Amino acid sequence: MRVAIVESEKLASSPLAVFEASCRIAKLRRISIDEAYSATMEFLTITGAQVQAIDAETGRAAHTCAARYHLLTGHPARLNMGDCFAYAAARASGLKLAYKGNDFVHTDIDGVRFGPEAAPTRP
Repeated sequence: MRVAIVESEKLASSPLAVFEASCRIAKLRRISIDEAYSATMEFLTITGAQVQAIDAETGRAAHTCAARYHLLTGHPARLNMGDCFAYAAARASGLKLAYKGNDFVHTDIDGVRFGPEAAPTRP
């Protein structure tokens, strides 16, 4: 993810991603969700990332994403609700999606995969 941050001129996140990150950090560090939220927001401030609002248009785009890639459709991407909103937010902002895992490699989103399994984002 460091590479994605360094190479990007603009960074954005969504309230859903902030929520997910805060909950995960709280669990891993065994701290309160409020402390984890503060740490998450501090990270976003340091990196210059903006938290973009989720509006009705982004919500509709998440539904469109779900119709194509949601785990209930049987598509190999198997995106969940949070993934669909991340996809929609990336589309709305025109930015690349930074992600880990293998789900988004099965979609048409322009992204940067990070983590131990990182490899080219397109098969």
